[in-house]
Amino acid sequence: MKKYIFLSLLTVVMLLGCEDFIELDPQDQLTSTAFYKSAADAISATNAAYDGVQHLNYYGFNYPDILNIAGGDAIKGGFGAGDRPAYLEFETFNITDNNLRIGEFYAMAWGGVNRANQVLDNVSLMEVEGDFTEALKTRLLGEATFLRALHYTNLVLGFGGMPIYSSVPGIDDEVLPRATIEETWAFIIQDFSDAASILPDSYDAANTGRATKGAANAMLARINSLRGEWGQVNTYTDLVMNSPAGYDLAPTFAENFDERGNNNIESIFEIQYTLSNTSLNIWSSAGDWNSNFIAKYSAPQVGNAGWATMSPTQELVDAFEAGDIRLGETVYQPGDQYGDGVFDPNDGSHFENAGLYGHKKLTGLDFANNAGNGFDYNYKIIRYADILLLKAEAENELNGVSANALAPLNRIRARAGLLPVNDTNNPGLTQDGLRDIILRERRSELAMEGLRFYDVIYRGRGTEFFGARGYQPGEEIFPIPPSEISQTGWPQN
Repeated sequence: MKKYIFLSLLTVVMLLGCEDFIELDPQDQLTSTAFYKSAADAISATNAAYDGVQHLNYYGFNYPDILNIAGGDAIKGGFGAGDRPAYLEFETFNITDNNLRIGEFYAMAWGGVNRANQVLDNVSLMEVEGDFTEALKTRLLGEATFLRALHYTNLVLGFGGMPIYSSVPGIDDEVLPRATIEETWAFIIQDFSDAASILPDSYDAANTGRATKGAANAMLARINSLRGEWGQVNTYTDLVMNSPAGYDLAPTFAENFDERGNNNIESIFEIQYTLSNTSLNIWSSAGDWNSNFIAKYSAPQVGNAGWATMSPTQELVDAFEAGDIRLGETVYQPGDQYGDGVFDPNDGSHFENAGLYGHKKLTGLDFANNAGNGFDYNYKIIRYADILLLKAEAENELNGVSANALAPLNRIRARAGLLPVNDTNNPGLTQDGLRDIILRERRSELAMEGLRFYDVIYRGRGTEFFGARGYQPGEEIFPIPPSEISQTGWPQN
């Protein structure tokens, strides 16, 4: 079977517009032979590799929605059962082969792999001269390697073993078979390790938002936690915590989820969003497709502000401890301030379709109390709070209850306004007890950030937490879109 069939999907994704990411120039007008000539070309191509993660069908809304619903943090919401019904399947784990939202995520992730490989294939062949220095070349290749690993991480978590494309396939190449899950993880870990070895710790203001050494090490910490490799988690969290980049917790939890938190001290890697025009009508030709869509899609419907897709569950609200200030910064509850009024779930159709609560993170309102897509709130893929909790977990798994496990955990709890975990407040605390506390803390700290689902599954507790909704082991691996199966001949999950 020839590669051109497989490439049909990736090519379509590659050409799905080129919205700005770090002032990206359009990339769909030149062939690679004519294009890769200067430092500006190499930088622009790398910017295009970042661009795909912004998209509505990926981190721009669709991918977090899938994971938050599957993880029990959110219900589908929206304007009734007929509004984006494919999301309902993740509430009950009755996920069909033709689920449109899976297909969108799958296409965007593979498009991201293709964009990263375009950079790796072409920039690696460019001659160093003038302002295209060896240092710049190395950095750009590191950024593309990081991005490829990020997309492959999402693919292996979502679909299992994937074919390993370390370069852009030729039009006459045969379709590669699917690698095993372990082979795919090995490829990802090598990519992140390679990226960490060559990326800088930080950038100047003009390049803020690019992948760093700390971002690669942070992703390695997260991946190894999912694999239960706690010694590796300990190593990589230490590297991040001791990074010259100076990562730390932001002074307040809330500021991570509006414009105050863009590229702040807590950010390790985040998706950059901008406001490039003034239209809030996303369906118009002037629609601002470079800004954050989570606001419009998941803000409460109250006052017709948002669409309430991905609305918090009662289960999530009940998971917060009494007095946890993060609840009020994660969830709108009846009577909470909302714009220049209060949140009333019975206003409009919100309660009927989206329940008692509203999603608050990244869902600000504009001056007219509209939750348009016209916001430049960045989306944090990984932040320092996650690293502190992984450090606490690694120390507990390796050494049991200890000061090294409690210290990072209690830093998180202090910011949340909670008492520390210690002998006084938790007499007789065991390793198992601390394990439960840390997992609960991860849910409260990282709620609605797309992490709960895999946190539970890869710690072997999927049936315990999701079984009542129909989960059975193995259902964390989604079906590959049938069109891809028919074109490639790969086995279906």
